[in-house]
Amino acid sequence: MKNILLLEDDPAITHLLKFKLTREGYSVSNFSNGENAANYLIENKTDLVISDIMMPIINGIALLKEIKADKRISHIPVILLSAISQDELVEEGLKAGAAGYLTKPFSVEELLKTVKRLI
Repeated sequence: MKNILLLEDDPAITHLLKFKLTREGYSVSNFSNGENAANYLIENKTDLVISDIMMPIINGIALLKEIKADKRISHIPVILLSAISQDELVEEGLKAGAAGYLTKPFSVEELLKTVKRLI
């Protein structure tokens, strides 16, 4: 079973994505912010990270940079989710090493296709 770490501060989106991903056969762990995510990734086998950009404490791009800077976890693909579609933000996420970027509202089916492609 493939393991996904979901970082999302909106409980409704978290519930929906966790339900859909679990139904597709993935094991999903989730946090509402990125504060402890890097430590979790080091300690737990994770195949993919899905992270909202706008989160309290540590935002998704800062977390992405932290993941990509750590050789122990830098291989894990990260999909960024955001309600902001500014070109600069998309470019910053992709330059930092994001494997995908979806703007909210997004199609859950599109997210599932991206997850399947990356795992």
